[in-house]
Amino acid sequence: MAPLAQEHRGPGLGTALLATLAARAIVVTVALTVFWDTPMVSHLVQDLRTWREFFLATQAGAIPYVHLTKEYPVLGGILYWLMSPFVDADDLKQTIVVHAVFMGVADLLNAAIFFRLARALAPRWALAATLLLNLNLTALVTAPFRYESWIVTFVLLGYAAHRRRRYLWSTAWWSMGSGLKWYPAFFIAAQEWRLLVVERRRRHWLAAGAVMAAVTAAINLPFALMTLSENGSLHNWLAPYLFHIHRPLYWDTLIGVGQIWLGPLPWERFAGLWTLALMLAAIVVRPRMGIEYKGVLVCLAAVFFNRIYSTQFNLWFYPFLILGALQDDPGRRRRVALVAAVLDVLNVIVYPLSFAGAVEEMGGFFPFAARQEGGLWTVVFSAAIVARTVVVVFLAALLLRASDERVAVDNGGLTNENKRFPRKASDRGPRRAGKTESG
Repeated sequence: MAPLAQEHRGPGLGTALLATLAARAIVVTVALTVFWDTPMVSHLVQDLRTWREFFLATQAGAIPYVHLTKEYPVLGGILYWLMSPFVDADDLKQTIVVHAVFMGVADLLNAAIFFRLARALAPRWALAATLLLNLNLTALVTAPFRYESWIVTFVLLGYAAHRRRRYLWSTAWWSMGSGLKWYPAFFIAAQEWRLLVVERRRRHWLAAGAVMAAVTAAINLPFALMTLSENGSLHNWLAPYLFHIHRPLYWDTLIGVGQIWLGPLPWERFAGLWTLALMLAAIVVRPRMGIEYKGVLVCLAAVFFNRIYSTQFNLWFYPFLILGALQDDPGRRRRVALVAAVLDVLNVIVYPLSFAGAVEEMGGFFPFAARQEGGLWTVVFSAAIVARTVVVVFLAALLLRASDERVAVDNGGLTNENKRFPRKASDRGPRRAGKTESG
């Protein structure tokens, strides 16, 4: 990490860590006591209920993806395998506490990593930015009950390497993150596209591809070989990947809202292809844009018209959005902050606030359900999803108008006050002497 532009005095990392720890403890305590019997919390912890059989099986000696399968990628299963010895699978409240502790460790790591990154970019705003990362509404509501926090850890480690121009290390970290959920792989693609088009490093993608393949193989191959040896089949290992190819429509999406009001939409099955095309377009457009806002654009493309848009998905791009805003001019930073705040509020209105009421009114999600059984909560739920989609588009447009030379430029780890450099410096590619990048 580059030297700081100035010494920052006052509350710092310790404050951020204590605030994160206190916030997570308060949220979990309130959920397990005051709101425990509410439909909202019941839906919020539903994902943890689905791990019960996994915990029981692994506590009895089963190996995930060998003796049993789960719909999450292999590294996600490994994470819960490590958690399993501490869980009482028949006690949901105890399971929630253990899960929150495991995710809280990641939240504290993220605060430490992010604070250092933010301090190098804008020392004055480092504490506020770190608090915003861990104390935004989406993180407060979902982080203890989902495992996005650990994915963010790998994303931040990759970003730290990227800023130091250690691109093969960033590829390695993001490849590990892809073992939890797939989206960090697209950060690798965005990085390599910039290196190819802007810095003219025509062969670097081969080395990055080799690193990604090696990391992916190291995570997956042992389980594939074990399940093939024991079962004569790759089913238990392949199942999570096949599941995501054929994953059903989630109703808390724009398409889902369309179906509960308008009935079956036959073309919705192709939404995954449109989403992939949008994500590739986000990678290709504005190749000079740095990974911060570029990463946000990729994630916005992923959720805009997808068949799946869970509330916690916003945590995918919040770190990059904050880091990009720290490097932006004050006027645009204020606009980005306002739009992001609106998006964050709408996100938790969709789930869990209005979701539970809408489900209760409609008796479940199915075509025409809103027209037949819906009430006030169904209207709020639907309107919030439509509004969230509009804000996603507005945020993407705002980022696309940012200047490459002022915002989110890969500056090789320079401090914020030194970030403006001639565009030709990027065009020339890496120095031939004194290279800092190992690949």
